[in-house]
Amino acid sequence: MAAVRRIEPGEKPKVLWRGILLYLLPLPLLPAALFALTAGEPVKAVARIAGFALAMTAATFIRKGIRLDNEAAKRRLRRRASTVQYRMIGAGLISAGMFIVAWLGLSDPYSLIVSLLFAAVTLLGCYLYYDFDPARKDPEVAAVGITTEELVELLDEAEGRIESIEQSSRQIHNIEFKDRLRRIVKEARDILDTIEKDPADARRARKFLKVYLDGAQQVTEGYAKTHTKDEKHALEDNFRRVLTTIETVIAEQQLKLAENNLSDLDVTIEVLQLQLEKEGVT
Repeated sequence: MAAVRRIEPGEKPKVLWRGILLYLLPLPLLPAALFALTAGEPVKAVARIAGFALAMTAATFIRKGIRLDNEAAKRRLRRRASTVQYRMIGAGLISAGMFIVAWLGLSDPYSLIVSLLFAAVTLLGCYLYYDFDPARKDPEVAAVGITTEELVELLDEAEGRIESIEQSSRQIHNIEFKDRLRRIVKEARDILDTIEKDPADARRARKFLKVYLDGAQQVTEGYAKTHTKDEKHALEDNFRRVLTTIETVIAEQQLKLAENNLSDLDVTIEVLQLQLEKEGVT
């Protein structure tokens, strides 16, 4: 399997252009509805407004489905992009809008059969160009107490905390701390990658990820907000001690994950949590 692609610091997310055209195509229906009203044809006006509303809603659904699929594809653990079939719903809405406009909204409306044919062609076109939301292909990992969806959400949440640590570390000028945070970030991502390759211990590792990364994020953000002061303060010593504890704990967890042995994981986590509370960072 391909390795997980991480977004590098400072990298701008790509603009999602696919599906933008769906917002542009229905625009002529608005002036057309206004013309129908001024011409005393309320049924055609309502049909055109309904077609416009359905098409714009469909564009939003389809683009959301595309975005979720792009996000899901970043992970080695392939999951269904969403439990809601956004692109299929969007295709159905735009097909319904096309049917209403063709049957009731034109100056020379088509017959019911032809209007249905237009709707069917629109549905087929959406499927061929935008596809529908893919069904799940990878097996669930619910047998170990967590679903694929929950696992990917856990990994995404952990990655967000790691990015927050990286952002805070850029405000810190202490070379020692910057180097240690850089190592912590790298080792944390190694743990995420290990869990992603073998999710058997994901359920128990979930508590570790939340406590470990949340504590590291809090203490890093707290230090980053105060480190600009010239005087030496207690937080600097606290920060150094907590970093040492975190580095020790993460090394132990890497070993346990490699051995698939998390029997004493909870004990180690509690030690870390107590350390964070003692140093006043939780």
